Amino acid sequence: MKYALLIYGDDSAWVDLPDEERAALRAAEMPKWVALFEELRKADPSVSGSELSGRNTAKVVRVRDGERIVTDGPFAETKEIVGGVFRIELPDLDEAIRLAALIPAAHGSGAIEIRPVVQ
Repeated sequence: MKYALLIYGDDSAWVDLPDEERAALRAAEMPKWVALFEELRKADPSVSGSELSGRNTAKVVRVRDGERIVTDGPFAETKEIVGGVFRIELPDLDEAIRLAALIPAAHGSGAIEIRPVVQ
């Protein structure tokens, strides 16, 4: 079964940091992410994942009454946004849950949503 692991977090403190502070925080976190990728590749050598740009680069498209409406966004009622996604093939949901718990963003205020991919 293929799963999408959607990484949710609050980027509000992150986006306002100066570039050098952001780079230092990213460098400190990288060993955790490298270890995660090693574990994910053991489970599925063809795993793919992407970090998404910040919400300030996002556009939301809606069509209402035939009219295309494009807004900056997302601006939901919550501070949590999707910051990245993994696509991975795993034997079952239990393994997806195990691996989701290893994602550094799941610790603290973040969350990982697991969704089966329709095939």
